[in-house]
Amino acid sequence: MTACIYDVAIVGAGPAGATCAWYLARAGVRVALLEKHAFPRDKICGDAVCSRAQLHLSRMGVLQQIFDNGEAHAAAIGGMVSPGGVVAIGNSVEHIASSPVIAVRRVHLDQRIARAAAEAGAALIERFEAVDATLDGEAGLWTIDARRGASCRARVLVAADGALSRLARRLGIVGGAPEAVCSRAYIDASSSDFPHDGVAFYPRDLLPGYCALFREAGGQLNFCLYLIPGGQLTVHDLRRTHDRVMREDPFVSRAIGARAAIGAMRGAPLRLGGIPRSYGERLLILGDAAGQIDPLTGEGIQYGMDAAEIAAATLVECLAEDDFRAARLSRYHRRWRRAFGNDFAWSARIARLCSARPGLLDAGALALRRDGAPLLAKWAEVMTGARPKLDFLKPGLALPVLAALGRLALRPAALQQSTG
Repeated sequence: MTACIYDVAIVGAGPAGATCAWYLARAGVRVALLEKHAFPRDKICGDAVCSRAQLHLSRMGVLQQIFDNGEAHAAAIGGMVSPGGVVAIGNSVEHIASSPVIAVRRVHLDQRIARAAAEAGAALIERFEAVDATLDGEAGLWTIDARRGASCRARVLVAADGALSRLARRLGIVGGAPEAVCSRAYIDASSSDFPHDGVAFYPRDLLPGYCALFREAGGQLNFCLYLIPGGQLTVHDLRRTHDRVMREDPFVSRAIGARAAIGAMRGAPLRLGGIPRSYGERLLILGDAAGQIDPLTGEGIQYGMDAAEIAAATLVECLAEDDFRAARLSRYHRRWRRAFGNDFAWSARIARLCSARPGLLDAGALALRRDGAPLLAKWAEVMTGARPKLDFLKPGLALPVLAALGRLALRPAALQQSTG
């Protein structure tokens, strides 16, 4: 391993890192994909693969693989339960060409993307736990050292090692701890009568966070909960909040059912909204490490994969020019900020607004309940990132919500009449 010098070494073979490796390998770049564990390995996640991620998976041939092997479930019937208890459920797929979300367990998804990268020509090196990276400026080479004494050398380093990103923090690019957390617990398919594909619940004390139930392949359910900064709960409240909501929230507990066989809760950190600088000398930061996670939904798979394509294109340009200065690599940062970073800013504003004015979510649910599948399809596309968050301000979405807000102001009892 030490004898080979790669053009690019990517630390972390999650969806972002492995997708970057796939695009680079397809372009003829010598790329090493370094993964701490051996596949298959799990990852704590809501398992929601949204529409733009599906495009990348389709290009790789992975989308067809996961369906052929019974590892994916395409969502159709679902909706939301507002803070005031308004239930809005419908079939958004009736008005969208394909499902806005498919559920795939990360133990399957990550392995298939990493294997696709290897088949494209990337050197996938498993059980490589990167503990340090040093840049020899004169030679223009990074040396990435693993815990067990192995090392890898490359002209460019991509840190895609998750929200904690110990490597990027060690290099001084990423600072501070992740500010959000999520939890996950699987529920046995035969133990619950939950009839839908996915429902988001917005208990008032969780705002601006939320929790959700998603149906996986084989009928298995995934209960996930997101604690997002700006509300009354902190990251330290995750375990007790996860257990309490499942047990005590009337809508969540009813959806799960009294006889549900619930697996162990596991939690993971989330770095939201994008870091200020995701590049350095011969260095890029990618995926969860770069905070490429939506501050409103906690979703990061599709954004990490979008950024991976942008990173690969930027690196191909730099390789052609033999120019890896930070100023040159800064194009990557500007490009992903332009592609979806500005949308993150709107997500953060919407999250704060909903936390301060929960009635907006009640009005949104009332509008969805009244207008049905056509409005639900538009709402789903915005929430899953297929359309920008600014679309919430366009007449097709804003006017029905404002009308519902007016009805609530004139007849507060309408909220109680619409719950359940």
